[in-house]
Amino acid sequence: MAGVVFAASLFGILTRPVGFLAAFWPANAVLLGLMVRYPQLATPSGWLAATAGYLAADLVTGGGLLMTIWLTAGNLAGAMTGVFLFSRLNAEHRHLRRPLSMLYLFAICAATGVAAAAVGGGAGPVLIGKPWWTSCAFWFATELVNGILLLPVILTVPRPGDIRSWKGQLFNQFRTDGAAALPVLTLLASMVCSLLLGGPGAIMFSVPALLWCALSYDIFTTACLTLLYCSWMLVAVSMGALVIHPNADYIDQTMSIRLGISLLALGPLTAAGINSVKEELLRSLNHAVSYDFLTKALARRAFMEKGGALVRQRSSRPRRLAVLMMDIDHFKRVNDHYGHAAGDQVLVSFVSMVASVLREDDLFGRLGGEEFAVVLPNIDPVDAAAIAERLRAKVETTPVALKEGEELRITVSVGLVYPPESSSLTLDRLLTEADAALYRSKQAGRNRVTTAQAHDSRFDRDLSS
Repeated sequence: MAGVVFAASLFGILTRPVGFLAAFWPANAVLLGLMVRYPQLATPSGWLAATAGYLAADLVTGGGLLMTIWLTAGNLAGAMTGVFLFSRLNAEHRHLRRPLSMLYLFAICAATGVAAAAVGGGAGPVLIGKPWWTSCAFWFATELVNGILLLPVILTVPRPGDIRSWKGQLFNQFRTDGAAALPVLTLLASMVCSLLLGGPGAIMFSVPALLWCALSYDIFTTACLTLLYCSWMLVAVSMGALVIHPNADYIDQTMSIRLGISLLALGPLTAAGINSVKEELLRSLNHAVSYDFLTKALARRAFMEKGGALVRQRSSRPRRLAVLMMDIDHFKRVNDHYGHAAGDQVLVSFVSMVASVLREDDLFGRLGGEEFAVVLPNIDPVDAAAIAERLRAKVETTPVALKEGEELRITVSVGLVYPPESSSLTLDRLLTEADAALYRSKQAGRNRVTTAQAHDSRFDRDLSS
């Protein structure tokens, strides 16, 4: 912690114009973000380490001891206030996953700015020769803009193990959809236009592009783009590349710009948060529709859609596949004798047994009641029969543990069908033939696999009979 605070403080000190407070001070936002993201750091030893980092950065750059202690006290007051207020929010708001999260973030950043300015603002008259209230206002504006720009990035950054997944999803989005890069390109173009045109309204030129980015990308990507744009705007103004008002007082103009940038950033970040909630809700609804609520196997509709797609792919690119129909033997007796709760446990356990045998690409769904189906893509008849037999043996040899402590043994009957490579049968037809094979397994005594090869002509004769 000391090293992180030291590096961030040193960077801020290097941006401090002669006779002024720092132009960019990321240390407080970084400290606050890390302690909110990783609460285990918010301990006495963590705060002592942060204090050492603040003191060391100022002292090695020539700061006086008393002034360094004063400024450090102001920095710690803001960070402690933020940690306390964030601790009162639930995890969803702390990670900006709810529509109101950005408003809470804004309120907390404002409170940290007030606390830091109240403690450290008195150093302003000594450092910059300005009245106390001007120093406090300058400190507040700096704290506010740094918090609003940096905290969303820190609080939403994927964990180390998920970074590769995030990068892969983003690159895949750009690769599969040529228009996916348009929001970023529009943002870059608007940044150039604001620099060329200048004037008081220049900082708002990129708002439409930022909102487009917020509606197109996840909240972390939007937070990074917002940080990039706002930081570039702050640097452009401070270096004179973007002239807002040539005759304005430096302190007054800087405070105004920082407050304006802070409020500007709220728009895309709030839109990204709302869009993230919408996407999460759609995923939840899609999962609820696509998966059986009890067994978590694919629901009938989703199975038919995905399985039909696999069969159609086989028609366009000839590949072998097989279809299984499975029915738990004497399932009605289980419900009648042990109760429906036990029947539900049998279904859940059965799905777990089957899933442990299937391959990653196999499609497994519940068609209704105790009937299940599997589509085995890219497989030859011998391997399909072997998988079907392993499924049957797995179910036969694995007891189902009931809540009352009893163990129940079940068996399953399986119908296996595989069409010839030249066949154009649909999934509906294959399931019908697999069901016919399943029926033959039941007639032969249950707990067995019956295999049949599907033929278009035979199926047509069955329909006409």
